[in-house]
Amino acid sequence: MASALPKGESISARMESVEGHSTGFDYLRILLSTAVLFVHSKTFTLGADVQTFKSLVDSTVRVGMFSVAQPPIYQPILWAVVPAFFALSGFLVSGSLHRSKTTIGFLLLRVLRIIPALCVESLLAMLVLGPLVTSFTLAAYFSDPLFRAYPLNIIGDIQYYLPGVFLNNPVPRVVNLQLWTIPAEMYCYAILATVLVLQLAHLRRTVPLVTVATFIGLLGMQALGIHAPADWSAGDGRVQIETLVLAFLIGVSLFELKDKVPLRADLFALSVVLSYALLWGGALQYLAMIPIAYATVFVGLSNFRETFVNRTGDYSYGVYLYGLPVQQLLVYLFPENKNWLLSFAMAYVLSLVFAALSWHLVESKVLAKKRIIVEAAENFLRPLSFRLPWGPAAKPVSAPPIAMVPKPADLS
Repeated sequence: MASALPKGESISARMESVEGHSTGFDYLRILLSTAVLFVHSKTFTLGADVQTFKSLVDSTVRVGMFSVAQPPIYQPILWAVVPAFFALSGFLVSGSLHRSKTTIGFLLLRVLRIIPALCVESLLAMLVLGPLVTSFTLAAYFSDPLFRAYPLNIIGDIQYYLPGVFLNNPVPRVVNLQLWTIPAEMYCYAILATVLVLQLAHLRRTVPLVTVATFIGLLGMQALGIHAPADWSAGDGRVQIETLVLAFLIGVSLFELKDKVPLRADLFALSVVLSYALLWGGALQYLAMIPIAYATVFVGLSNFRETFVNRTGDYSYGVYLYGLPVQQLLVYLFPENKNWLLSFAMAYVLSLVFAALSWHLVESKVLAKKRIIVEAAENFLRPLSFRLPWGPAAKPVSAPPIAMVPKPADLS
């Protein structure tokens, strides 16, 4: 039986010792999805300015061409949550990639993991939640452009509002702020698929090179004062979409270099300290993605004692999807409650109920049919599909369980 914590062996050796399944990833997914809800609870309950996170970077110290921010002492911990989701997703999605036969199969596995549950959540929000709490008449609600646009969530064009919904909440109108990470996840898959379509078969070399190029490019843009495209500007003021893409690519790189990277407790501790310090200094956020990714993989490949968390199902994606809409509903129903910890606790319990229903009625059902669906799609779209270099007869790559999306992350 593998030890609970890695003992200095390489990532590859650790994956073999846990026989492709480590409980650390199970706990990490639910912990990170819980953290996403926790991070937003105070703002949504008390009505702090939704620009609060952006205002945290206003106090800065100049260091050469960079501005080094001085946020509250706890803030870097919160900023690390979503990047950790994306690093986890990158590592596990890379394992899924190596088990896929074609690019079509790989991308379809990602679609099957993300879209069905997102589709159900979006439909419930627009057809059940919205009509129940809207301040509009039902006729006005169903004819409003916001209602007609809401299904675009399903294809990654995120719509945060429904007509007349939550108008008097402390954070008004917002239904599903957490979905801002979905486009980032799709960008990540598109980048990885592009590398494959271009026949850059040696992922062990090309993905780290792409990661380094992205890293240098982002630092260069920052030094020159060039900002990312407008549609990449979502985020909390420091951890933005381009940062998450970088975290994802570093996660992929760690998988591709798994024979070379050791999992050592001292490096894990150093990574935690560096992650905090680099996120605390605003100009160094991109550098922080490296230690965040390492620490995430270290914890993920730890093999803790199994509990009901591992046995009941993967509820993390459901908590990510339903947590904030449920919290907004509770704030709407109990406006006199100003105890944000109580608000978080109630929202978390209810979101776990929805997450369990989502897993057992939607997600697990779809994933049980994934092999049939993927094979049918590969046959139907054969002319458009690129066969991956390891091919169907190649020796399968040992990998941990497949990640959900962020939510983070995560992200077959």
